[in-house]
Amino acid sequence: MGISRVHRLIRLITLLQSRQAKSADELTLDLHVSRRTLFRDLKLLEAAGVPYYHERGKGYRIRQSYFLPPINLTVAETMGLMILAKSAEAERNRPLAPAALSAIYKLIAITPDPIREACSDLLENISVTPIQPVDGHDETRVYHELQRAIDEQLVCDVAYQSPTEDEPLTCKLMPYAMHLANNAWYVLGKTSAHGNEVRVLKLVRFRSVELTRRRFKRPAKFQVSDKLGLAWKLIPEGKEYNIEIEFSAKVATNVTEVRWHSTQQIKTLDDGRCRVSFRVDGLNEIAWWVCGYADQARVIKPAALRKRVREMHERASKLNT
Repeated sequence: MGISRVHRLIRLITLLQSRQAKSADELTLDLHVSRRTLFRDLKLLEAAGVPYYHERGKGYRIRQSYFLPPINLTVAETMGLMILAKSAEAERNRPLAPAALSAIYKLIAITPDPIREACSDLLENISVTPIQPVDGHDETRVYHELQRAIDEQLVCDVAYQSPTEDEPLTCKLMPYAMHLANNAWYVLGKTSAHGNEVRVLKLVRFRSVELTRRRFKRPAKFQVSDKLGLAWKLIPEGKEYNIEIEFSAKVATNVTEVRWHSTQQIKTLDDGRCRVSFRVDGLNEIAWWVCGYADQARVIKPAALRKRVREMHERASKLNT
């Protein structure tokens, strides 16, 4: 077999491994060959056991499980992986963390020795303060049980400890999806205690999860984003508000450095203050956030949020007198 044909076959395999299927016409143009030559090369790949296939209306591609392309990591990419591994070590007991760490270490292992050694030297001058995991709760077991229930659409018997209740709530749960936010895992689904409302439940609050043999049908068009909508964090309340808050110059830089919400708009004032506006579903979550800035934040609108923040500060003042 000629060298040019070997190169062409390697190029053909590379094209077939791309995420987008390629039609015969596209392949002939990319390879600069005739259709006859293309089909002859495809037959050669078939004889060699390369598992390509044709999707009607789309084109040719190779099964993704065949093999992965070689990975050449740069120094910056290797450093990034090492920092991720260093920060993730403290969360080894969290859901999916061991698998993620294993993948990171495998990628680091295939980098050339000079790059890996250089990155290790640089890493000695980088400090990472990891987020500490929750003690005394098997979040990983709960995650795996709920993920299996989602995959197999199985109803669960659960006991859930709400922070506002003295006793755990026992009910049936039909889990739809998992969601990671604010360094915590949540499950979204319907329960026998809340009617048709989709609830957002925090994994660390589950006291028990038992899968049953009863199946449910997950809504085909369910999306986590549809449930969360314009909520400040996780809990939409069914009414949207136009929020405007003015922050003092002392904290303005801190506020404007972060993207707090997808609808965020910022206006910087001449004296260093800033005004930040949002379109938010519900006031409870954002009220707590505003109170965190104490006397450095002034609610301009709506009046309902201004009143709520004022009342929360008054109660805090009485509590601390």
